[in-house]
Formats: sequence, structure tokens, C-alpha cells
Amino acid sequence: MARHLHRDANMSIRSLSVILISLVVVGASGAPVARRVADDRAGFVTTLGRDTIALESFTRSASRLEGDIVLRVPGTVLFHYVLNLESDGTVSRSVLDLKPLGVPNMAARRTTLDFVGDSVRVNFDSAGKSRRATFAAKKGAAPLLTTGFGASLGIYTSFGMYELLLSRLPIHASDTAKIVTVGALTGAVGTKPFLRPTATQVEVDFYRIAWMHVKLDENGHIVSADAIETTEKTQTKRIDFIDIPAAAKEYAARDRAGKGLGLASPDTLVRSKLGPASIVLEFGRPSRRNREILGRVVPYDKVWRTGANAATALSFDRELTIGGKAIPPGSYTLWTLPKRDGVDLIINRQVGQWGTEYDPSRDLVRIPMTVSTAASPQEQFAITLSGPGSSGELHIQWDTFVWSVPVTVK
Repeated sequence: MARHLHRDANMSIRSLSVILISLVVVGASGAPVARRVADDRAGFVTTLGRDTIALESFTRSASRLEGDIVLRVPGTVLFHYVLNLESDGTVSRSVLDLKPLGVPNMAARRTTLDFVGDSVRVNFDSAGKSRRATFAAKKGAAPLLTTGFGASLGIYTSFGMYELLLSRLPIHASDTAKIVTVGALTGAVGTKPFLRPTATQVEVDFYRIAWMHVKLDENGHIVSADAIETTEKTQTKRIDFIDIPAAAKEYAARDRAGKGLGLASPDTLVRSKLGPASIVLEFGRPSRRNREILGRVVPYDKVWRTGANAATALSFDRELTIGGKAIPPGSYTLWTLPKRDGVDLIINRQVGQWGTEYDPSRDLVRIPMTVSTAASPQEQFAITLSGPGSSGELHIQWDTFVWSVPVTVK
């Protein structure tokens, strides 16, 4: 969400998934030491390629952290949070309001967390109904908002809240802190590792899949965050404080005009016929968004999910020969291994899993594909199967790369 914040008409957020508020407690690797900070006022812009997907502004004093966040995927949602702070920097109460401005069939809601002793009392208010719950949470727990909707759970985490949390982590380079997390909507408890290789760098765990790289200045302020190694591929930069509610109104108007960002990577189902065979492909379709794809979004020498969201699925009712290899009828998942000198198509027996859950022990076969270059970049990722009669080609195409392999009905 980075370029020309005040004028960007493409500010977009991809999939808004269920909000999670996590409660965090520094583990035994180092006792947290509260560092008193002067009043602060700043913001963050998060982008996915050329598109702005989230904006946040916050003000912070010794007794209060207050902020606003606007997310734009698949439609505009506005968040407002207030954290009351004790003299030692710990949180005594958190109130979060969610207002769906550009998402139909989503109710406004408020989540209130009260920290009492070694527990947190949670109150959910939505659509005129209230629900309460209590969770164990050691003294020093702090709220953390991670948000996203649909397939993009975790696409954005409040950096205002992150900065408050990091101010209380061990300050020595190379320290590791394990954070106990409690999902306030579900009550799920887990741990979130933070690594600190240097005094100005923090590695934040992303669902045990990868690390988000966070840079700090000498005052402990977050300067930037790089999530390119995660499945969300976002970039975040610190900016001046801006009017988030005003930006949210503008984005919601674009949603109503049909000019919003929509889903980050829409799921697609393609049905094809190849002679007597019925073939079905299911995959998520990420967009290029002016990014460098091969070697960056899609790294070399690493198995790629070949699309987005759930694992790309292929099913057919007749035996096929793909790249000279006989494949029995059935259901499979497709993966690829891009290399600088080519690419392998991987047909795997495991089905129904998320796109990060690749199990090489379930591979059926690996098949070299033909590589060619398109005359112009293709914005959305696509997989197609076409051909005359009982013979055709499977094409995987995005940006300027085209990977193909012959397919025949045996």
C-alpha cells in the first residue's frame, strides 16, 4: 500500500479473513523490560506489489495506544483500537471495533479484553448479541491484532501493537523470545517465536511457514517489514500519520463503484474435455501487480504451490499420459520446481491440503516441462488444458513465463 499514499486509487487489500486478536506473553528466554517511550504518532502502509492493501495510523503515550486500520481485501473494513497501559507498559484493557464498510453480509463487532491477574476476560458484541469468555493469560499479556478474510488469514498484523510488544522484548542482539498466543475469537493457545539477530532487526514467525523481517531504528520504532518469504508477500513501511477513516470512506466508495481490489487470489475451477476424458483443474489465481515473479515471488530451486490458496488440484476419469508418463485416473495435486534452466511438474498423490503442505513422500512423478516466453506479461496466473481430439497440452502461464507439457488420453 505504498505508493503515493494520499492519492493512491488502487489501495487494495486482498482477502479479509476473520480477525484474530492474540494475547501475547514473553517466554522464559528473557524477562521483558518495559522501556518508557515519549509520546509517538505515526502510521504504516502495506503493499502487495503495486497495490496498497492496508493503512494504519496510531498515537501512543505512556498510558494509551490508539489506532485505526483500513483493510481492502476483499472489501473495505475499518478497525479502531484502544489499549490502556499500566505504568510498566503492560496492557490493562483493549477495545477493538470492526466496521465493514465495503463487505456485504459482515456484521460490525466489538471485542473487549480486560486483563485481570493471570487471566483475560473477553467480551464479544455483535449484531445486538453479547458473549463472554475467560482465558488464562499470565501477567504481562498484550493484545495483538492479526487480520485477514477468506484465504488470506494473517495478511495484516497491527504494527502499532507490534511496536508496543517489541518495546518490551529482550533488547540484546541474538535474543529469542517465544510468545504465548491466545486467539480471542477461538480461545486457541499457541506460541509465536520472535528472533532478534541484531539490535535493529527482528524476525517474526508466520504460522511456522516462514519469517517476516522487521527493521527497527535506534529508538525501537518499526521502520519496515518484509513478508516476501511468507505466503502473503507484503511489504510494510513507516509513514507519517494520516486520516484512516477518510481513506476508508474513499475505498468503500470504490468498492460500491466496482473498482475495489476484490479477492487477492480468486479460486478458479476449469472443466475440460480431452477426447473421452473429463478433466477438472482447481487453483487460486494470484495477480502480478507489477512484481518480479520468477526468482522473487516464485523462487528458484524451491517447490512452488503453483497458484495460491489451497493446493492446486487435478482430477480426471481416464488414464492420461503426461509428458510421456502414464498417470492412472484419479485425483492429484500439482506442484512445480522452477529452476534457472527449466522447470519440473510434480504430480502428487496427496489431495485436499493447503498450498503450503507439500509432502514429497507422496510424489507420483516429476516431469520436465517445456519453457517459453510470452510476448507480453500476463497479469493473472492461469492453468489451461486444450488440444484437438485426444491429444493436447497443459499450459501454466504467468507474467512472461509459459510452461507446457503434452497430454494424451491413453
